Amino acid sequence: MKPEDKKILCSLIRDHEDTVGSSRVTMMALEAFVASIREVRCSIDEARALYIELSEAIKNTEPKVVPLIHLIEEFEKEVRKVGGETIEEVKERAISILQAKHAKIEDKVNKAIENGLTCIGDGDVIIVHTLGHDVTNMLKRAREELQKSFKVIVLKQDLTKTRRLIKSLSAADIDMEIVPEYGLIHYIEKSNKVFMEALSITEDMKVVCAVGSANILSLCHLNRLPIYLFANTLKFSHRPSSLQQIHRKVQAHTHDDVSYQLVTHSHDTVDLRLIDFFVSENGIKDKEAIARDLLKSGEAAPDQS
Repeated sequence: MKPEDKKILCSLIRDHEDTVGSSRVTMMALEAFVASIREVRCSIDEARALYIELSEAIKNTEPKVVPLIHLIEEFEKEVRKVGGETIEEVKERAISILQAKHAKIEDKVNKAIENGLTCIGDGDVIIVHTLGHDVTNMLKRAREELQKSFKVIVLKQDLTKTRRLIKSLSAADIDMEIVPEYGLIHYIEKSNKVFMEALSITEDMKVVCAVGSANILSLCHLNRLPIYLFANTLKFSHRPSSLQQIHRKVQAHTHDDVSYQLVTHSHDTVDLRLIDFFVSENGIKDKEAIARDLLKSGEAAPDQS
């Protein structure tokens, strides 16, 4: 794969993750992988080489989409065992493996949503910043299927990111108020929960999440507003936050007689200790359970001082 193609792949995955979340991006990437296998015309050896090449590109995106990487690594192990006398047999087996991976994450997402529905009550006022496919669907189901009455405070950031959320919540007739990020302090006392999603949860117990989340969650934590993190267990990375390859962008700007370089990052990292409730396909953990997990992790980690 050419460097330009890898750059485009990274950009596409990053942009989609920013608007629909890493779980949905993982499903979309697997679907695209299946479509590409169906379209390719080559020999058996060439097909396996192409699988490996695309897998390596996916594993090195900026930032790393951890659930997708886990499933791709599983695919790599299983596809090496694939037999077949014809290219069509090899392709169909590879497609079958990828479809099983798609079903795996879909099942985890659905179970996490089911658990998340119990976190929404009548009368809740919930602060959200950037939500992906999982929690957006959870909010919609709580309103449409369970007829729960609640309000969502949407912290506006980039309009492209916020637009999808507004449209989804509006379609479900969810009461909401759109406010600028810097106006959060005026809504702390009016709200009783904060909902967030993660791109990944790292080995050193950091949450990689939407840019801007660190400031928002710090303020909410300081004001003792309960923070709920929704993430299926495929989002747990085996590597520290320093190796998540958060994208750094430098842009030249000129305004009148002033020129400067603006440096931005695609995501934030937040300490897991700020989280009050962790919701996954395995259930809901409160702050004490999270703290116990952190302690066990610290005891198990090698001394690197």
